[in-house]
Amino acid sequence: MGAKYHISPACRRRSASRRAALVVAVLPVAGALALTAASPAGAPSKRPAADGDGALGSYYDQSVDWTDCGRKVAEAVKKTGRKPPGYLKRLQCSRVRVPRDYAATDRGDLRLAVARLPATGGKSDRIGSLVLNFGGPGESGVEGLAGLGAKFTKLNERYDIVAPDQRGVGDSTPPVRCARPTARQAKSLDRSPDGRTEIDRLAAYRELQGKLCEEDSAKLLPWVGTVDSARDLDVLRGALGEDKLTYMGFSYGTKLGANYLHLFPRKTGRVVLDGVENPMKNSEQTYLANAHAFQRALDDFTKDCTKRGASECPLGGDAAKARQETRQLFNLLDKRAIDTAAGELDQSTFVDALKNAMYSEKLWPDLRHALGALGDGNGAPMVRLAGGSGGAGVRGGGVPGAGVPGAGVPGAGVPGAGVPGAGVPGAGVLAGAAEGNADAAFTAVTCRDTSDRYTAADVERAKGEFTKASPIFGTFMAGQMLTCTGWPVPGDNASRQVRATKAPAALLVATTGDPATPYKGGADMAKELDNDSVVLTFESVGHTGYITGDSCVEGNVNDFLLDGKRPEKGTRCD
Repeated sequence: MGAKYHISPACRRRSASRRAALVVAVLPVAGALALTAASPAGAPSKRPAADGDGALGSYYDQSVDWTDCGRKVAEAVKKTGRKPPGYLKRLQCSRVRVPRDYAATDRGDLRLAVARLPATGGKSDRIGSLVLNFGGPGESGVEGLAGLGAKFTKLNERYDIVAPDQRGVGDSTPPVRCARPTARQAKSLDRSPDGRTEIDRLAAYRELQGKLCEEDSAKLLPWVGTVDSARDLDVLRGALGEDKLTYMGFSYGTKLGANYLHLFPRKTGRVVLDGVENPMKNSEQTYLANAHAFQRALDDFTKDCTKRGASECPLGGDAAKARQETRQLFNLLDKRAIDTAAGELDQSTFVDALKNAMYSEKLWPDLRHALGALGDGNGAPMVRLAGGSGGAGVRGGGVPGAGVPGAGVPGAGVPGAGVPGAGVPGAGVLAGAAEGNADAAFTAVTCRDTSDRYTAADVERAKGEFTKASPIFGTFMAGQMLTCTGWPVPGDNASRQVRATKAPAALLVATTGDPATPYKGGADMAKELDNDSVVLTFESVGHTGYITGDSCVEGNVNDFLLDGKRPEKGTRCD
């Protein structure tokens, strides 16, 4: 590492390697997809008979009028000097109306932004619509589809690929809006709090965030939970004219999908859950599991790095010394931040960078480069890996949930790689978007979905166990327990009820080295669903499986969605 900051006496070198290609190229879609631009792109979909009744009937009976919306995105890509993917020419957009409150439809409506890639095969080959959710919560499905459409080419031959922004998220209206605390209010904030004073500051900051969200979104916050979003999926299914919902959910999208199975077992078709959240754990247990999992992922990175030797690894060739050096960096940045061309590099930003790089092995070269640059006195690559905005401000960093790499998620993904997630973080795709909405939506959905309201004393009690789980990520994950402290709307645990014995068996994809949704979540979700769902094990590191392009995972998922063929129990992809 570099001598400039006197970080470590280890051997130093300047990395000659350039920054590796990002997991998914940025599509400059902000504002590029407008609902008012375009000519009609397809006939309105008709709902199946007997969907909805009484006050809900009009929602199921609505028409979905599609308009072309990908051409402006393609034009924006061209302006960056890159060739836009061909599928953007087929991208279509619309909005679907849902009730704010399913128990009292006279309280008004919400409108979900929805994107679609029509099936490319012949009409006789078309199966129906495949609905996607890329995770979060807070992930834009519209942006995810605009950025990741190529990942679904095979499925798109026979399915219309459809991706909505769930209620309160992205371009759906109204969006969750929360003013950010000022830089002065965020000053001296430490998201990896070591002692009671720092924990108290973080708790007070979270309470302030809650007040600001209440000021801006009080009328929406009670209605953004996963249970309501699962009901929205059924309205979308009906509006699309489908008898049953075919669905693929990633990360948080697995929780949403499981809730649909629980609520609408007889309307469930083929369902794939990839990067499975664990429904059996409360918030503290989930964050603790994440501390263990992220530490294992960092240890895997360290082993891989040091095996390359000092010529390629800025941490040297000894794994034990490399782990010690990483801890020294962590501790040093707790005492003083470093100004860089990309912003301030402090301990919180350093942790974000490490955490983001654990979402995909394809980002490990970026992390090696950033560590090497830091050793040479340049902390900017590390700040960019953290999401491009240094400093201690609470930007989300949401785990559990997270999102599929390449689709963007709260907590500042690498722009373009979006890890967690990517695409264009916080950018609006449709007219009227809420730019920067991802973090606010993440917190709003997370806090509506749990009754857990931890205090500073709870974090102080748990900190020792978290630090034992991970000397790097432990205090950060302990601090995440305060996410809903002071939140203005009460939450409940209804979304953890996923028993679906009457629903058809789903296919669950669980990655052994997944830091955001640890591997055990797959087996626990299958147990809770109690409907003979099958867990496909992916022997790999990183978050989710299908998007990686692994031929074994992709083949098994495609066989299930296209032909209904589930893999045998115990099937493993390596």
